[in-house]
Amino acid sequence: MFKSRMLALGLPLVSIFFNGVVADAATRIPNGCRQNVFLTISGNIGKTTNGAKNAYEMSEREFLALPTSTVTTSTPWTPRSDFVGPLLSRVLGEVDAKGKKLRLVALDDFSVKVDADYLEKYGTILATSKSGIRLTIRDFGPVFVMYPRDSFKNELDTPAAASYLVWQLCGIEVE
Repeated sequence: MFKSRMLALGLPLVSIFFNGVVADAATRIPNGCRQNVFLTISGNIGKTTNGAKNAYEMSEREFLALPTSTVTTSTPWTPRSDFVGPLLSRVLGEVDAKGKKLRLVALDDFSVKVDADYLEKYGTILATSKSGIRLTIRDFGPVFVMYPRDSFKNELDTPAAASYLVWQLCGIEVE
């Protein structure tokens, strides 16, 4: 009897706590990203949509309208799959990116700096689907930085290279 009462009282409290945590996480936007923007590209760029922030705030519709490429590879977290999305170089070209250093920013506040030439050398894409299924926040999306890791094992199958496979990408800062 006591156990069932504790469960009856405790579960709603736990639920309220977790709902508050999830709601807080959903409203907190990392530095380098913008609320209600699919992908924010900022910094040393020649084309902006938000001059005050020196940023190009790309909508989902605009991003999905870009020509796509396919990368078939595995990652440390996924089996061999077909990833589809626009080339990183194409996205950077859309905003007239002038810098060669990038800081890739994820929704969970993870960020990593990388040389743009390094990523472009391998045909890096910004994937929005995996094996024909649209990526969601729960499944590495909405944008997952991807390159052909399996095709360049010596260069790309390293812990450092794996750190550039940023999922939940929401921002790119160009230096």
